[in-house]
Amino acid sequence: MLRIFVLGGPVMIPLLLCSIFALAIGIERLWYLLRSRIDTDDLLEDIKLSLGQGKVLEAMQIAKKSRGPVAAVLATGIAHYDQEREEIQQHMSSVGQEEIFKMEKRLGALDLIVTLSPLLGILGTVTGIIDSFNVMGAMEGVTQASALSIGIAEALITTAAGLSIAIPTMALASYLNGIVNSQVADMSRKSTELLNVLDAGSDR
Repeated sequence: MLRIFVLGGPVMIPLLLCSIFALAIGIERLWYLLRSRIDTDDLLEDIKLSLGQGKVLEAMQIAKKSRGPVAAVLATGIAHYDQEREEIQQHMSSVGQEEIFKMEKRLGALDLIVTLSPLLGILGTVTGIIDSFNVMGAMEGVTQASALSIGIAEALITTAAGLSIAIPTMALASYLNGIVNSQVADMSRKSTELLNVLDAGSDR
């Protein structure tokens, strides 16, 4: 591995940094998003049961004890249960935006790495080919063939390294974005259900 890294030339250094950042960000985001996933159907049922019995404080405690963005949005809605529907919706929407920001944190960096890695690989390819042509221009017989092969190796290694980083990072980013989109959709559904429950309670 070290020999391949050296053959790849100086462009391998930023490619190595890209791979380290992609791995670190991916693990952190994966842990954060998977940890925040809970059974929101059971959560909302427990909240509905407490609200149906007039136990608003108990419903609030149930929501606050739970993890994840859906629980945070529901807790906000319950906290403003005595206000108009539009006002409750505004509070929930504000908290929802904050939760989306938390979930999407650093995902932009993964997208940047996906874009940057192949470009760095191409840069290494270009510099490697330039070195090869320089060797060919100065070549005096077959004794310079090894120097020519070094330039070609640099060109091929950096391209492969850039793609090897970009492809799994793209797959990881797509998976993480899928989790975020699922959580956002769940927030929207559960928020509407809670608003309907609060409206029904205020009519009684």
